[in-house]
Amino acid sequence: MREYRWTPGQGMDAAALESLHGRFGRPGEPMGEAWFMGETRRMYPHLLGDLDKLSAEEIQRPMAEIAAGYSSFGPMEEWHQWYHYLLSRMLPRCHDGTFMASVVETLITGFIAIYPNGVHVAPYKRFCEDTLRTLGQCMMEPQCWNGREIAIGEVLHRNNRNPAGLWGWWDTSGDFSASLFFCLKYLPGELVPGWLRSVLEISDPHWRAQVLVWAVGAHDMLLGNVKWPVELEEQARPSVTWDWSYCLRAEMAALDTSGAMPMSSFLPDEAREKALHVLHTYFNEDVLLEWLDSISRVDYLYAELAEIPSRFETLFVGKQR
Repeated sequence: MREYRWTPGQGMDAAALESLHGRFGRPGEPMGEAWFMGETRRMYPHLLGDLDKLSAEEIQRPMAEIAAGYSSFGPMEEWHQWYHYLLSRMLPRCHDGTFMASVVETLITGFIAIYPNGVHVAPYKRFCEDTLRTLGQCMMEPQCWNGREIAIGEVLHRNNRNPAGLWGWWDTSGDFSASLFFCLKYLPGELVPGWLRSVLEISDPHWRAQVLVWAVGAHDMLLGNVKWPVELEEQARPSVTWDWSYCLRAEMAALDTSGAMPMSSFLPDEAREKALHVLHTYFNEDVLLEWLDSISRVDYLYAELAEIPSRFETLFVGKQR
């Protein structure tokens, strides 16, 4: 790839999706759970049928088993085959899911579990590029945007239907956090700055709020102080965890059978350093003030961020790297 950008409304590449779909057929045997201690092992025979007739939750559960299985027991061909089959079939439903998590989060967790050291041995030549052009682009799907503004309720925090009437904008939405980390982990290092700048160029206030929140919550990982997602605190303020991200731990890199050199941390050093450089050079006081002015026009958004913009300023503004 010569360039990689996030542009609202320009979602998954149709040719890349078709390529993924055509490469991975349905396995002949049902998939089983990641648990081998009992006399019988739970199986998921419903995956052998028509996936379109299943709810997202009915498919997310076995997909989560793949990540948990790799985390607990290491690679297994059964899970490898089923994940790649489910990947292409569930990408068109990437923003379906439960109240707590969308399909894109579960897909990203499973992908990282299988390829913790990068895609060292790809199922086919353009596999990594195809996944970046599809799974990595889910946040830009047309359904998520009304022009340059997010379609509220379709992406990021979905609603405020709770007794307190709060959206939770002080945390990073799981779809947003998972997608940012996915691109940082698998994009070629030279493409990271251009991609991240495209993320920062999106002017929607809800999006900008999430960028600030994610940057503060991910700061220790960008510095390399936090090595793997398992170390991220779900109750942190702000939280940058996503669906089943706590399964992703250092031991998975050592258990990888692809022949890749185990990575010492979740993110490549080059990606971390370039991301920090972009954030530090993009923001100055005037830019941050313009961002905060646009965010403040949405009362609930500004109120829920509370102290996080001040923390962002302390960490990123005026600190060149």
